[in-house]
Amino acid sequence: SVLRWINSNRAEDRANATAGAEIMGMSVFMLASVYNNSTLMTLLLQLGANVDGRSSSGATAIGLMSCDYAFQCGDDVGSTVRLLLSWGASFFTDRGGSREECSNMAR
Repeated sequence: SVLRWINSNRAEDRANATAGAEIMGMSVFMLASVYNNSTLMTLLLQLGANVDGRSSSGATAIGLMSCDYAFQCGDDVGSTVRLLLSWGASFFTDRGGSREECSNMAR
């Protein structure tokens, strides 16, 4: 399981582990947010994941929530955005979004 993998080596910062170049070096946390896995997101945040971490292209988790792909997944993007904001995610996305835009996504 993911929890077992994260806890197997506390010397490494596994809560902020990143993927390879094939998916833009996104962190495990960013992937969990794209797939609206709030349980895994919360666990990673509790273990120290960076809520404003960036991929190799400069994208953030909250910025990915405003892309078309997140809406095509059909899941409740609003709950993911609310979780990100509750953990202090920056209101300003990589696309230059404002606090109002993020708040509207969360509704």
